Amino acid sequence: MRVFSKITPDNLECREVHLSILTCSAIAILGIGLAALMYPVVFSAQVLDRFQYVIFVGFCVLCVLFAMYVWDRHRIIRHLRRQLDLSHKLVAHVQAHANMELLSALPDFELFQDCLPMELRRAAASLNELSVLVVSLSLKPDVTSSEGTAVFSTAAKDLSRKLRQQDSIYKLTPACLGIVLPNIDMAGATRISECMADGLSKTPGAGSKFSHTISIVNYPTHALSASKLLQVVQTLMPEEKFDRLQSEATRGAH
Repeated sequence: MRVFSKITPDNLECREVHLSILTCSAIAILGIGLAALMYPVVFSAQVLDRFQYVIFVGFCVLCVLFAMYVWDRHRIIRHLRRQLDLSHKLVAHVQAHANMELLSALPDFELFQDCLPMELRRAAASLNELSVLVVSLSLKPDVTSSEGTAVFSTAAKDLSRKLRQQDSIYKLTPACLGIVLPNIDMAGATRISECMADGLSKTPGAGSKFSHTISIVNYPTHALSASKLLQVVQTLMPEEKFDRLQSEATRGAH
């Protein structure tokens, strides 16, 4: 059986004010009660003892000062807590804006379509292979718009750190990244895919907020032309609800 009412984050500040008022009231009541008991002893004597009089006045002043000190400390702590909450909101807003800036800075699917034929012609001319990694993220149903944007931005940054200088990364859809790996055969692409999958599994929120799949498309294993290679990539691009999440995050950031 619950004796006291439940304290939640919504009513925490109100409960803190109530506790401070209760503390100051208890100090005042106890001080007044003890002063009332001391008063007859100090002032009933025919000859007023100066020492007892000083003790009595000092006790009363001490009770008042202590109650004022407790209330002042509460006021300062409450003010600092509000400033801290505002700072957290500002940091979250800046992070959301930075995530949106990072995602908007990534080359989109149109640039991927333009780049793929050139990379394929370069690979064919040099008798090398060309591999494309299709990284798809699946967000959990309870993930909010800001969390989804942060997840995708963090994943893009983690993958970008593992790329070579000649590699390139593209945002195929709001929930899918395409990574072009020139001069990488199927075995090499598999090793890189495993390395990136291991990095994504260590990303904060992996498993609880999102899951990922990495698919490999290789020239000439899966396709012999740029159009066919693009078709294979498009079949691997997921249809997620991340478009809605990203649009909500964009409106929230503005």
